[in-house]
Amino acid sequence: MILYTMMPQEMIFPEDDQSYTSQQVISCEAGHLVVEQVNHSQYRVVRLISGNVMNYLDDKYAPGSIIQAKPQL
Repeated sequence: MILYTMMPQEMIFPEDDQSYTSQQVISCEAGHLVVEQVNHSQYRVVRLISGNVMNYLDDKYAPGSIIQAKPQL
């Protein structure tokens, strides 16, 4: 089945709410990242939110990438 639509996949195939409770939005130099916490010092990138299209080509912001949390001072 092929769907030609402008609507996001989440609106067509809704997931349970529990998958979204573990996600959070953090700021970065490229814009904002939607991440899931893997452990106390690592996060997995779910989505990049940025107005600069060149940021989407950066591998460190690719979905599934692991980023390190900066220690709180």
